[in-house]
Amino acid sequence: MFALPETQLRRPGASAGRSFSIVTLGCAKNRSDSEGMQSLLEQRGMSECTDPAAADVVIVNTCGFLGAARDESVGVVQEFVDIKKPGQFVIAAGCMPALGDYRNDLPAGIDSILTTREWFKIGETVGSLFGEPVLPESAGCDGLTTTFTHTHAGPSAYVKIADGCDHACAFCTIPTIKGGQTSKRPLHILQETIDLVARGTKEIVFVSQDTIRYGSDLGVKNGLPELMTSVATQVPNLPWLRVLYIYPNPNVLKMIDAMAEHDTLLNYIDMPLQHAAPSVLRRMLRPSDRKLTARLLDHARKTLDDCVLRTTLITGFPGETDEEFGELLRFIETEEFDHVGVFTYSPEPGTVAFGLGDPVPAELAEERRGMIMEAQQAISYRKNQDRIGRTMTVLIEAVGESEDVEGNIEPVSVGRTWQNAPEVDGLVFLPGELPIGAMVDATIVDASEYDLWAEPVVAE
Repeated sequence: MFALPETQLRRPGASAGRSFSIVTLGCAKNRSDSEGMQSLLEQRGMSECTDPAAADVVIVNTCGFLGAARDESVGVVQEFVDIKKPGQFVIAAGCMPALGDYRNDLPAGIDSILTTREWFKIGETVGSLFGEPVLPESAGCDGLTTTFTHTHAGPSAYVKIADGCDHACAFCTIPTIKGGQTSKRPLHILQETIDLVARGTKEIVFVSQDTIRYGSDLGVKNGLPELMTSVATQVPNLPWLRVLYIYPNPNVLKMIDAMAEHDTLLNYIDMPLQHAAPSVLRRMLRPSDRKLTARLLDHARKTLDDCVLRTTLITGFPGETDEEFGELLRFIETEEFDHVGVFTYSPEPGTVAFGLGDPVPAELAEERRGMIMEAQQAISYRKNQDRIGRTMTVLIEAVGESEDVEGNIEPVSVGRTWQNAPEVDGLVFLPGELPIGAMVDATIVDASEYDLWAEPVVAE
């Protein structure tokens, strides 16, 4: 275990003995920030309360990426403001406070706000609400140099290795919310990983907005491959290291080469391409060189055993013609990704795309999304059917119940193979109650488009 920097440790004040509850909305990167806030508050002597309505402090870590996410964030904050009791405080944190125009949409009645790059100030913020003198506890710190201990170290855990993005994709609000990329120092990442593994975590997932460019702002040329190799060699008891959100650029080639050298580094590549028609990609201000994309995918398939590829796409981008969509559909049918996520375009004020003409009707964008999903389901079903009979390691993450044809209730364990990322890909279901966090060898006996069913291998 590693300790918080001395600047983060404070003698318990008026907040000691009080309770807090953090409600996290949005992505895994927000969850990482929430865990950091939790750690800092517990260092102050506060305790987590599972019922937000009963907590002394409610923190809503908001999402502001899309209009629907902002609406949800406003609604959740409003809910807690409406039921706030005397002496209770509500704090809005995360992405929405970082959006100048939308910051004003947050309900009246909140007691404090923290942007996504101010979460490390949560201790002094809560202290000031309880009347403690404001001390410069966060001087010299930021959200990427504040080291913290994860209180809840589950079977799988996210580690945010950078924040912000230097790209200017036409549809994206992230640079407005987060600013430019800032990478966490390698030592902090290594310490965080070691702590999680010591607490029983079996899978570490590195996340950021532009993960492949990790370290570029630190002057490191091949920062991500070097970081992955460092973790694989210095944390040998870590079974799985997964990397998400890989922007397509030539640096991916070295990342693939690093994956091939270490079993810890999962042969799973998540590369959001957004589209396949070069004309659409140019309007999106995205990489439009199909030859480069093909080179990256081919290198992954030739270099990595049993390589798994995932991508995300957008349908209905302004000006998307039938011909351009047809090119995207053919691309999906030809490349046969293992996992595909598809979103319809959401017009976001302040982005370049918001000012583009020729909008695609929402109904047509949704229809095109359905066509992509239908094509991908056939591909995924075939790939999963091919896994029947294989024995694979399954990481157990939960235990639930199922009802058989006779109405009997039986326990069922739920997990994932390395070929499925947490929260976005399919699951594996096994009969019986297996220990959460266990890595179990199991034989695949059935499969659907997304999920697998397996039987644990019984040792002879």
